[in-house]
Amino acid sequence: MADAARENNPSLTVVSASDRDHALTLARDLVRPGDIVLVKGSHSVGLEHTAERLAQPDTMAGDR
Repeated sequence: MADAARENNPSLTVVSASDRDHALTLARDLVRPGDIVLVKGSHSVGLEHTAERLAQPDTMAGDR
């Protein structure tokens, strides 16, 4: 999916994370107001936790 996104729109920034904590760290570093974030992965990884944290303003301010 990431490869297809890169190929279809080279202006997109596409990153991958090794786990949900890494994903949250990457998001804190990369996401800016107005950005759209796709959180995609196996349900067993628990990325719903990451998506919920991303939706909280304190998360983007660096609150862990």
